[in-house]
Amino acid sequence: MINKIIFIAILFNFGFSQAQIDAGDQLTQTGNWKAAIKAYNDAPDGSTKNFKMAQAYSQLGNTFKAIEFYEIGFTRDSTSIKPRFEYGKLLINSQRYVDAIPVFELLKENQPQNASFHYFLGDAWSGLKQTDQAIKSYQQALFLNKEYRAARLDLIKNYIQKRNFEKAMQFAKQGISMDSTDVKMNSYLAQAYVNSKWFSKAIPVFEKLFELGNDTEYNRNGLAFSLYSDQQFEKAIENYEMYIKDYDDKVSSIYYNLSVAYMKIEEYEKSIDAIEKSIALKSPLLDREYVQLAAVHARNDDIKNAFNALKMAQKERGDDVMINYQLAIAADRYFKDKKTIITYYEKYLEIHGEKSDYGPLAAERLADLKKAVFMNGDD
Repeated sequence: MINKIIFIAILFNFGFSQAQIDAGDQLTQTGNWKAAIKAYNDAPDGSTKNFKMAQAYSQLGNTFKAIEFYEIGFTRDSTSIKPRFEYGKLLINSQRYVDAIPVFELLKENQPQNASFHYFLGDAWSGLKQTDQAIKSYQQALFLNKEYRAARLDLIKNYIQKRNFEKAMQFAKQGISMDSTDVKMNSYLAQAYVNSKWFSKAIPVFEKLFELGNDTEYNRNGLAFSLYSDQQFEKAIENYEMYIKDYDDKVSSIYYNLSVAYMKIEEYEKSIDAIEKSIALKSPLLDREYVQLAAVHARNDDIKNAFNALKMAQKERGDDVMINYQLAIAADRYFKDKKTIITYYEKYLEIHGEKSDYGPLAAERLADLKKAVFMNGDD
């Protein structure tokens, strides 16, 4: 009789527990997580209750509570795969990468053919900046499931971080062969081409991204820079102007590249305007911009302004061997008085010496100038 009563009590408790769990489950179906937690909480203690509580707290965004209930649940049931998988993902989302690694190592030992376990292990390694380990895990996930897009994308991203652009291109092309409209895959391929300085290959990929409606700041700048680097200057100018109009009109390097592009197509006024904007935006060192301004003026046979621009470049970086030599050359072209010109070559040799890059040339020209002054009988 006593055994029967105990059996009935156990049966009643089980029924009550299951009823509370079922009530909680029904509430989760409509997203009423707060009420579901209350229903689960009323159920007798056990692993199922704790795992359900963890899921509900996770849905509410209370990661700390969710992890706490998962860990309580594991003290009662350490073998359940699904809760441990959810727990591991929560650890990654909470940036607890060190704790997540043994969770996914154990999961993949139990189910070595499960690609997702390898993938999330890769995410944990990636979070710790352990790129080589992350790559191994992502590769294994992709080996187990060649259509695992997330694994492919993260594998490519890590190859780009490792500057292994050839591998990044290889896996991106494979992904694009499965879906040519995959924006992210095309974006990574474009990045790999740009970083490897293969600009002629990057251009059609960027153009494809625009066809797919992916007109972003990075893509517009990337296309413009690729065209510029491929010496397609008119198209580069068109895209740089669009970038300035649509995204950012305060980037010094954009105006610098515009100036070079305009100079190449002999639009000197526009080139000067662009480099002056670059100069106005850049701080504190402007030597490169002033050298470019001097180059435009020199190409336009405006020697006076070329000389003045190089004087400004020298003020920015007075120890630069190339700037000081170019200034001496500009003075040589600008001044008629040889004695004045001599001072610039002497100054160059005083700073850099005859063994510098342009030292022999400067010394030779200085000797010629001094000889000319002597032959003319000047004091």
